[in-house]
Amino acid sequence: MLTVFAKHLGPGATARAVLKCVLTGARFDMSIATYWALPVALASLAILCGLSPRVAQRIRQVTGGLFAVFSTLLGVVAIGFFSEYKDHFNHWIFGVIFDDFKAVLKTIWAAYPVIPALLALVVGVAATWFLLRWFVSKPFATGDWLSSRLATWPRRGLALGMLLLLIVAGARGSVATRPIQLKDAAVTGDSVLNKMVVNPYSALRYAVNQQFRLMGGSDLRAVWPGRDIREAARVAFPGQAAYEDVDVLTERVAKGPPAARPRHIFLIVMESYDAWPFLERYQSLGLVEGARALGREGVLIRAFVSAGTGTMTSLGALVTGLPEAGAMVNYQRASRKPFPTSVTAIFKQLGYRTRMFYAGYLSWQRIGDFCADQGFEEIYGGDVMAKGRLSREWGVEDDQLFDFVLSKLPADTPSFNLILSAGYHRPFTTDVYGKGFPLRAVPEDIQPMWEGAVSLAALGHLWFADQCLSNFIRRAETQLPDSVIAATGDHWSRDFLNERPNAYEHSAVLMLWHGNGTLPPVAHPERLAGAHLDILPTLVELAAPAGFKYHAFGSNLFDPNRLQLGWGIHATIGPDFVVYHGAANEALKLWDLQPRPLKPEERTTLRQGEALRALGWWRLMKGTSLASDPDQRSLPRQ
Repeated sequence: MLTVFAKHLGPGATARAVLKCVLTGARFDMSIATYWALPVALASLAILCGLSPRVAQRIRQVTGGLFAVFSTLLGVVAIGFFSEYKDHFNHWIFGVIFDDFKAVLKTIWAAYPVIPALLALVVGVAATWFLLRWFVSKPFATGDWLSSRLATWPRRGLALGMLLLLIVAGARGSVATRPIQLKDAAVTGDSVLNKMVVNPYSALRYAVNQQFRLMGGSDLRAVWPGRDIREAARVAFPGQAAYEDVDVLTERVAKGPPAARPRHIFLIVMESYDAWPFLERYQSLGLVEGARALGREGVLIRAFVSAGTGTMTSLGALVTGLPEAGAMVNYQRASRKPFPTSVTAIFKQLGYRTRMFYAGYLSWQRIGDFCADQGFEEIYGGDVMAKGRLSREWGVEDDQLFDFVLSKLPADTPSFNLILSAGYHRPFTTDVYGKGFPLRAVPEDIQPMWEGAVSLAALGHLWFADQCLSNFIRRAETQLPDSVIAATGDHWSRDFLNERPNAYEHSAVLMLWHGNGTLPPVAHPERLAGAHLDILPTLVELAAPAGFKYHAFGSNLFDPNRLQLGWGIHATIGPDFVVYHGAANEALKLWDLQPRPLKPEERTTLRQGEALRALGWWRLMKGTSLASDPDQRSLPRQ
């Protein structure tokens, strides 16, 4: 891992840091090695109780063979996983279960060197297998050597005790008061190097355990270690009169539209639409000029992060209004009906017809059923848009999606329209040069940053998505001039010019507001900051009459009295800083992108974001009452 991903390492990966990584990683390795050796040790002890030595030897051989296969396979998969997600095994491994497995396989086949990887896998398994067969065919010690040193029962007892102590210490990865834990991996100043401390076995175990704890709803500590949900409520919503009910804490009262009330509302969620191309240092690439021009007419918020790290996690937060906490809201029983914070529950009250358009199959991640459960009245999938079978694994092209939406726009009935694209997604097979992408060589000012981590043709897919988005907004406002349009990215694309994107470059996503006479005047959009949770209350405040009551975890982006912050599951952003939660000891200054230590008040905002996620998880898994858990009923009322 250190060799293959050396380009990902930053200046903090000194020789001393690498040594600490290796030594701490050895403790995790010791634990896994002990578990693999345990059947063999037990078989050896069983010989004293009559087990045939031949059977014990067979157990050694089988265990060694399994170790060769699983370790090599897991190592190859871990390298591929890190290459895509820039992380060790995490919740994304559940995509094998919940995602479109056939589409995943097609994407892997088209985007990665599958044949060389399989050959490496076969060679690795074979080499390890033969090495282990040779090793286990040799006796560790002769019977005479052992019997001469363990001739007495005290010596045998002492040897057995030492063996048991070695097994316990090895399994724990420690001789201290507690075993090795995931938090012990943060031993260096480089976040990527810290991820390499843990071996694939341990990373997989932690990922599975964490996901089951989140989805099972049995352990609040998975999102709030203190287990006091009322404490989380006080941190998330300071200054409230009571902390008894989540829905009471999220209740808001609309102030009335600051401009003309929009008759049609569009929330466009663009696949992998990053914000980094909007920075001046990347303007020569010309990837987002359509949205940039619209931003000059409307409001472009560049300090903005997504709710989740993937399409469904972000969409779940946008639809339900609940902070993303890793519990896979689209599969939870509670999501079979709208929450008070759901977009459909609110906009139906306001008289809007709710419609949803998705470029892919509605069976993906049960997105069609999920949106129906949440109350969308019209739902369209990519198979309808393509009039048959989709030619791309993840959905129709963006121009085809937007053409279909325009053909379905209702001129008479007020509508709320959620649109989810799939264009800028691997495998990058669209002929973007045939679509007009002009960039055929890396611009001179970009070359010092360019390492070929992504191809120009791949970036051309973002350019094409931007062109489709801007063309749609122009056409939709011509067809329905009394509209407001909010366009955002579902998550960062995981593609950059090199292998070391900073906290902003691999966190921030598009946030564009546009509308003819439906937006309030914003003097300084560069002072705005937010996240996906803030889109819903902003739309409500643009459309709802004064005094209308609604529920939201976020706040109105255009409120001049608002604390300008955005909380996502992976990053927290402000007008002049961003903190990536994987390296939460430093902030990155915007816009010169220089790191600096976290300020005390910024640490407080990070904790507030954690508290919001805990409350979102609680509302999904436990309900609205903050005293519904037996462990919480004994707490004093606040």
